[in-house]
Amino acid sequence: MFTARQPVLENDPLYEDLEGESQPFRPESVHSTTANTAKRPRKKRKQHRVISALAMIIIIIGVSILLSSALIVYGRDLLGINSDSSTKIVTIPQGATMKEIAGTLQDSGIITKPDFFVFIVGMSDKDKDIKPGDHELRPDMAYETILSELISDPMDSSLSVSVTFPEGMRLVDAADLLEENNVCDADEFLDYFNHSAKFGYAYEDYLPSFQDEKFYQMEGYLFPDTYTFYQEMDVELVCQKILGNFNDKITKDMYDRMDALHISLDQTITLASMIQAEAGNTEQMTTISSVFWNRLNNATEYPLLQSDPTTKYVEEVIKPHSESYNQDLYTSYDTYQCTGLPAGPICNPGSEAIHAALYPDNTNYYFFYSNIDTKETYFAETLQEHEANQQKVQEQQEAAAAAESSEEESNDTEE
Repeated sequence: MFTARQPVLENDPLYEDLEGESQPFRPESVHSTTANTAKRPRKKRKQHRVISALAMIIIIIGVSILLSSALIVYGRDLLGINSDSSTKIVTIPQGATMKEIAGTLQDSGIITKPDFFVFIVGMSDKDKDIKPGDHELRPDMAYETILSELISDPMDSSLSVSVTFPEGMRLVDAADLLEENNVCDADEFLDYFNHSAKFGYAYEDYLPSFQDEKFYQMEGYLFPDTYTFYQEMDVELVCQKILGNFNDKITKDMYDRMDALHISLDQTITLASMIQAEAGNTEQMTTISSVFWNRLNNATEYPLLQSDPTTKYVEEVIKPHSESYNQDLYTSYDTYQCTGLPAGPICNPGSEAIHAALYPDNTNYYFFYSNIDTKETYFAETLQEHEANQQKVQEQQEAAAAAESSEEESNDTEE
């Protein structure tokens, strides 16, 4: 007796072909599907091995690149492969450790890998032969050459010269002072300092491009201090020593403050030079700074800073040292004629003046007048108060002159 077959369900996917027609049940189809499923793990394992191999190759290549880069960097430092061939005077302190010496060399731009230098010198067993004092070195020297220079006798201290540049000294006067002390020629110094002195110091990134309206491009950047030079010294080394000191004195906090005030390094030094030239003492500087800042911030009512030392700079420095008449240049420095700050610094300001330029007092003063004899300065908020201060100073000076004249007459009578 035969049992009737169950009807095929049309919507059962096991019984539909690609055209959607019903097909009879095929056992081999099930077996085939099972077989294919069984092979998949082997295929995944093979893919995993390929991925692992690729990852290993990438790691090996990456490590090789890092090692190659390290070998290149350290090799360049070891062999002195450097485009900078400028000579630098490096001072090795008495009793300095090898680590301290390496740090000094790094700070001077002679080497870039101080720990590696310590390791190499330690292997040579000559670290205890290094002699304190000043040594002439270059960044393009190999470690072996650097060590050879350091164990040689330092520069002759008997030829050293101590030169002091006071706050507010003008660049042309500083050049004359260097020549008077037989350090270098004044004209050569001025030319190199203003046009060629580039040593890779951080402050150089903040300098404006050289401007035609500036007379001495680097006026203001000779930091007032006492320097040790050598007689008949290379002018490049003289400039390097001076500008290296300036670079050290201008700190990150100062640059941050300039950014907050929206002024450049050159504008800061220019304002500081005016404060330095105007102030009778350091206590007055922040108040004098406030007068200039108040005018700068209220340029509509006070477009001119009207600082007497800027006019003197034109008459005493620019005109005597100019090759030809240049009214535009004179005007750009004279704050009785130009608006805002002059074209550039008018002297070389010290730390206190630079600080005053960045941190002025909070006042309402727009005028000040000084008694050049007593170094006293009188401040005023209005023109009327300012004129009264002028009258007061004039009376003081007349009284002082009368007293001096009376004393001279008295001395003549006694004789």
